[in-house]
Amino acid sequence: MEISGSVALVSGGSGGLGSEICRLLARNGSRVVVGYRNGSDRAEAVCASIKSQGGKAYVERFDLTDPSSVHTCIDKIVREFGGLDILVNNAGMASGGYNVPNGDLDAFTPEIWTEMLKVNLSGPYYLTRAAAPHLRASNWGRVVNLSSTIGHGDWGAAAAYAPSKAAVVPLTRFLSAALAPEITVNCVSPGLMEGTQMSGGAPDEYVAKWRDRSLLGTTTSIDDVAQQVLLFCKSPTITGQTVVIDGGIHLN
Repeated sequence: MEISGSVALVSGGSGGLGSEICRLLARNGSRVVVGYRNGSDRAEAVCASIKSQGGKAYVERFDLTDPSSVHTCIDKIVREFGGLDILVNNAGMASGGYNVPNGDLDAFTPEIWTEMLKVNLSGPYYLTRAAAPHLRASNWGRVVNLSSTIGHGDWGAAAAYAPSKAAVVPLTRFLSAALAPEITVNCVSPGLMEGTQMSGGAPDEYVAKWRDRSLLGTTTSIDDVAQQVLLFCKSPTITGQTVVIDGGIHLN
């Protein structure tokens, strides 16, 4: 099915992956709301690049960890654009600027744990819950969550944010059952994507380790992930599914 004329909100839309998702949805005819919490200049730049290509894009600042801020954002979008058809829960937190060595439970404080859960797990739940009535009203609502390959299998299990990203997979199944049949809910779990904020500070040896583990000898393509998000938005019969895109590091 085509998504031309739809209204789409992408949280974390100013980042490397988020901006690519925004641009791809816009090229397919969506009116895209670039959601962000910090970095208005980056969000405005994404919006400007879409408009320069003839697309329609708008920016909206909100705090996805605050249910009140989330509701205000959703209500504003619906008032201004007449509805909401697509929600992409892309915003996430890997380290949040904290120095948490893998497997260091003492460094992984309760405060960092709580913040990661709020951003990576509660945020998608808050957004989907607030958007659900409007997605139902569209008669073909779509939700796409972003998890991480770190949440699959045991490789990377020592990463501090692995539990919060892994939990997005069962959250996707829960939401798909709760919102069917009017809304589909699916998930994409990418591997390491070079060119994103999350990977920007990664040392060369860490990136090399990802390539070594991959059957394809490569890191994950941002375009591959964005295209899978688009496929989920267009598909009329896929729901509750998670696709892992990591070059074959995890095969299930």
